[in-house]
Amino acid sequence: MKKDIGEHIISKLDLPDIVKILSDELSGSELNTILLEVFNRRVRQETPSSLLNKYEENKLVKPAPIDVLESKEDELRAYKLIADKGFEPIELSPVAQLGTSSVMATVDQKKVLTALRNTEVQADPTNAIALHYASLKKKGELDNKIHNYSNISRVIRTQVFDNPNFTPHFIILALISCGRDTGSFNFEKEELLKHLTTSYEICKSYGVEQIWYEIIPCKGYDKQSTLITESVSYVQQKSSSLKIVIVEPQHDNNYYYGFRIKQQIMIGSNTIEIADGGLLDWTQQLLNNKKERMMTFGLGIQILYQLTK
Repeated sequence: MKKDIGEHIISKLDLPDIVKILSDELSGSELNTILLEVFNRRVRQETPSSLLNKYEENKLVKPAPIDVLESKEDELRAYKLIADKGFEPIELSPVAQLGTSSVMATVDQKKVLTALRNTEVQADPTNAIALHYASLKKKGELDNKIHNYSNISRVIRTQVFDNPNFTPHFIILALISCGRDTGSFNFEKEELLKHLTTSYEICKSYGVEQIWYEIIPCKGYDKQSTLITESVSYVQQKSSSLKIVIVEPQHDNNYYYGFRIKQQIMIGSNTIEIADGGLLDWTQQLLNNKKERMMTFGLGIQILYQLTK
């Protein structure tokens, strides 16, 4: 909601302090109790007819236009492939802890479907798995080796898309690696190799022939930085089938640090950015430990399915 619209509503109610009271002066449980009562009362005013009318107007709740059986078979095949690569499949809750998308990252909470009971609807499995790893690590249930996770799930985002082919909810395949720094960029090199070879094989399994990757330096790094050159050189030595290009830095990128990864594919004569990932400092923030490392990769598997079927 735009700021001027919010101010107009507050002025209309003649309650200038309402936002401050609700956000700052009530506990989470108190706010939740009030909102539950508010929505309970609003729902009582609905009828089957009004419910149907609102459903027809709400783009967030429509089914996805896919062949369910074929899509799920493809997802299972992808899960088996990434499990064979050492990525542990994680089945996430359909909701995440409130703030999962915006506290660690730079995502505006208004782009997330915020829910009651201190939750939000899953918008990115990467963030949820970062919390899962950090919680286990904090409780001493994980050792200091590298832990690789994967997830395929339907997520929802509320921002407005200009592209009519983009839908509010879609299936994403996420690869996440978390662990401690061991020096010499070993984490970055090894995990970059895992993420690229795994995503490469996934796209190949859908029949895609032309695949390449862009490595984008971020936050103080450039094309000649040792982190960048050694990581790319290591991957190319280990896997000659991967085509990697180091492109111009994104110094204004506040999401990734070190480097960002983009996977491009060619379908017919069209180049499509099918995946995005990179190095993140989220586990460093959660565990207050600069030795923590995290790499993620998110592949639009629903788009991949639709483009290749």
